[in-house]
Amino acid sequence: MKTRPYVVTAYKHVLALASPGREDIIDAVAILGRCGISDMAKFLGRSRHSLYYHVKALRDCGLLVETKIRGMGVKPTAHYDLPGRPILVRYDLGSEKSRRAVIALGRSRFRSGQRGFVRGCSSESAVVEGPGRNLWVAHWKGWLTATDLEKANRLLHQLVDIFTPAVADSKDLRSPYELTFSVAPVIPGNVRRKRRSVDAPEPSLASKSRR
Repeated sequence: MKTRPYVVTAYKHVLALASPGREDIIDAVAILGRCGISDMAKFLGRSRHSLYYHVKALRDCGLLVETKIRGMGVKPTAHYDLPGRPILVRYDLGSEKSRRAVIALGRSRFRSGQRGFVRGCSSESAVVEGPGRNLWVAHWKGWLTATDLEKANRLLHQLVDIFTPAVADSKDLRSPYELTFSVAPVIPGNVRRKRRSVDAPEPSLASKSRR
C-alpha cells in the first residue's frame, strides 16, 4: 500500500534537494525502502563516509526520517525512510530567491538524468526499440491546446504513479529505472532578452566610470 505523497514547499527543502548528490540519496531510499547508510552506499556505488554528511542534512530538514533498530547484542543502527511517497515539489516562482532554487533543482535533476542515460548507453541491458525499450532521450516542441496540455499532464501523472509503486511491491518482478522529464512554455527570444534586461542589476559606479 502506498504512503501519502510528501509535498516539499519550503525554500530550504528545495535547496537541500538541489544540492549535488542529495536527491540520489532520496531516490535510493525510495527504491530500497527503509535502509541504512551501508545499503545506500552499496546501491549508489559510493563510500559510506561520503554519505554521512548529506544524510544528516536531509534528516535534519525532515526529508529523511531516522529510526534506530536494535540488533542482537549490538548498539542500535540508524535506518532511514522517506516522510512520504512520492516526494513532490511545489514550485514557488514568486520571488527571485525561490525561483533560483527551483532552477537549481531542475539543473540538478537534468544532470542526474544525463548520468543515468550515459550509464544506460554503456549497459548491455539497454533496449532501444520495441515494446521492451528501456532507453530513451527525446526533445520536441509543438502547439498544444488547453485540452492537449491537460491530457499531457494526466499522462505524466500516470507515469509518476507507475514509477512510484508501493515499497512492498517494488521488488516483485521489477527492475529499477529512472525517468527525467521537463515541460515548459516556449518563450520567444525577444521576451527572454527583455526579461534579462529587466532583471539585470544596476551597474556600479565603478563600472559606469569605465565606460
